[in-house]
Amino acid sequence: MNMTMGIAAAEKCDDFGWHPRGHIDPSLVAEIAQHPRFGLGHAWSRSAGYALTTAPTRTYAVLTMEGGFELDVDGNTVTTEAGSLILLDGEAPTTARTLTETARFVWHLEPTFLHPGRSKFRYGEPIPTGGAPVEALTSITNALVKAPAPTSETARRHLALSLENLFGAVLEHGTGRHDNMAQHRDGLFMAAIVAIEAQFRDPAFTAVRLAKETTVSIRTLQDAFSRMGTTPRREIERRRVTEADQVSAIETMSASDLAERVGFTSARQLNRARSRATTENPAE
Repeated sequence: MNMTMGIAAAEKCDDFGWHPRGHIDPSLVAEIAQHPRFGLGHAWSRSAGYALTTAPTRTYAVLTMEGGFELDVDGNTVTTEAGSLILLDGEAPTTARTLTETARFVWHLEPTFLHPGRSKFRYGEPIPTGGAPVEALTSITNALVKAPAPTSETARRHLALSLENLFGAVLEHGTGRHDNMAQHRDGLFMAAIVAIEAQFRDPAFTAVRLAKETTVSIRTLQDAFSRMGTTPRREIERRRVTEADQVSAIETMSASDLAERVGFTSARQLNRARSRATTENPAE
């Protein structure tokens, strides 16, 4: 199984060029896909710190959905907030740390018209986002994270150019329209993730109860998770399956006892959840 929480998620971030610094949040989630011309993914955690790989031909992009980052970009401090997109020059030494619970999309690519020094958009400066362009960018990113790698260099080139053009559209549209992302600005997604972390071991803890505890409708909750490419049910299961894997690695117990300990009602339910996790996150 391609585990995507805690240390395993930190290893994926490291491979992506975001090298973890300091304590690794055990609830860190990262889902990432990389191809020769570009990389993309999303992640969320209660806390995190990173040093970015210095790569002269690479541009990094970060869209903060909830929470915020403090970045040190070549000696200058920059702060991002929910709803902002920032371009980072891969040649400039950069570190980043979350300021609070943070959900984000991340990309890297070899730019053409967005190249530092030639782009009309400034690097290292957060730009507010909103509207259809950012919805299209996040939707395509969520789809590509789960999709097989392009099979040809031509396909990869077209995808890389498409992503770069979407960044251009998002940046052009950055006029302070935040209405489409209001739910994320209110911290709903990360508040729900924190609630899952606290209560996933309770078998009675469901998406419906999660909605009640975050004081929103189930539809609003599902919409917030959908924008991050997941569902409340999937994240509750993910946390239980990860806990089961961690417990079984250090303790010996029956399947039914293990299932009960991590929040499943039976060994059969645990096995089905593990099967779904394997299907959704095939080994790379």
